[in-house]
Amino acid sequence: MTDSDSYFPPDLLIEILLRLPVKSLIRFTVVSKSWHSLITSFSFISTHLAQTPHTNTLLVRRYVHTRNKEHYALFQDRKNRPFFLDFSSELYFPFNCHFGYFRVVGSCNGIVCLSDDLFGELRSLILWNPSIQKFITLPLPSIRPQSPHMFVLGFGADLPEKDDYKLVRLVYHKNAHGYNFPPEIEIYSINTGVWRRVIGVEIRHHMLEFMWSQAFLNGAVHWIAFDVVANGGIRSLIMSFSIADEVFGEIMLPDALVGEIATELSIMLFEESLAVVKYEREIDGGSCEVWVMKHYGVLESWSRLYRINLVADMEKVVGFRSNGEVLFSTKSSELVSYDPNSGHKMDLGIHGSSRSFYIQNYMESLILLKGNSIISDGFLEGIGSLWN
Repeated sequence: MTDSDSYFPPDLLIEILLRLPVKSLIRFTVVSKSWHSLITSFSFISTHLAQTPHTNTLLVRRYVHTRNKEHYALFQDRKNRPFFLDFSSELYFPFNCHFGYFRVVGSCNGIVCLSDDLFGELRSLILWNPSIQKFITLPLPSIRPQSPHMFVLGFGADLPEKDDYKLVRLVYHKNAHGYNFPPEIEIYSINTGVWRRVIGVEIRHHMLEFMWSQAFLNGAVHWIAFDVVANGGIRSLIMSFSIADEVFGEIMLPDALVGEIATELSIMLFEESLAVVKYEREIDGGSCEVWVMKHYGVLESWSRLYRINLVADMEKVVGFRSNGEVLFSTKSSELVSYDPNSGHKMDLGIHGSSRSFYIQNYMESLILLKGNSIISDGFLEGIGSLWN
C-alpha cells in the first residue's frame, strides 16, 4: 500500500472516489497502481455510472461544410441561461468521415455511436466516449450484401443485468417491387466483440431508407416504421427492440398520427418520454406538432404538447431545452430557439448543415475507459477544464 492509500480506509476511499466527477477520476488513475486498478475496474465503473446524477447537459453536434468539419460541444442547460456555445464547450473530435459527417446513431450513458454510412454504404462504426476521449472501432458487420439494400441501426445499453452495450442492424434487400421481407438481422455486443446473426425473426414492417433515427428509452431502441395496408394505405407505428431480451415489439401511435406518411414523422426523446414530431409541409413553411407519450407503452397517454407554425425558415425540430424552448434547424443552415408559449424565436448564431444538427441529453461516464486513447493522458489532464 502506498502513502496515498494509507490516509483512508479502503471502503471510505471507494465511497469518496465514487462521488467524484470523471475528469478528477482520470487524473487520479496516476496517483498509484492501486488507485489505477480500482478506478479502471469493471465494478467501480459500473457503480460510478449508477450513482452519477442526471444533469441538464446537452451534447450538440453540427457540421460546417465550408470547413468540412464536424463540431461537438457540451452545453450546461440551465433554465435562465441563454443557449450559447463557445470554445470552452468544444470537444476534441479526431475522426474523419468518408463523406461529410457521421450519422449519430444514438448516445447512451456517455457513449456516442457514430456510423459512416452516407449513401447507404457502411464504411465504419465507432463507439466514442468524449468525456474521457476513449473509443473503440467496431468490426464491420457480417451481413454485407452486394445487391441493392438498405439498413437501419439501433444502439443501447443492457443494464444492469449484463453491463453490456449492443447494436442491432436490420438489412432490407431490394427488388423491383420494393423490399424483401423479413430483413436480415444481426447484433453486436461490446462484451463479446463480434456480430451475431439472428435467425427466425419475422419482421414485416417497413423502415425509412435514409431518414431513419432512433430513440433509446426503458431499455429499448425505438424507430418510426410503417405498414402498407389495404388499398395502398399507410399505417405508421413505432417499432421497438429490447436490448436485454433481444425482442422486437410495437408501440401504437395515436389516431392523429397513425395515418401519416412515415417520412413526415420523427422520433426523439422529450425529457424522459417518447416524442413524435409530425410535419405538415407547405410552400410558406407549414407547421409541426409535438406529441408525447406520458406513460410508456400506454396508448391513451399520447398527448399533443405543441403545434408550431414553421415560420422564418424553421425546418426541423432537433431538440428540447429544460426551459421549454424548442431547438430548430433552418433551411438557411442555422440553429434557432423557439418558445412555444410566447411565440418568440431567437437566432443563436450557430451555423451548420441543416440535417447535421444533433442534440441529445448527455451524462459523463467511465465506460470504454480501457478503449483506445484519442490523445495522450497528459494532454487529457491538460484539457480537463473543458468539462467545467
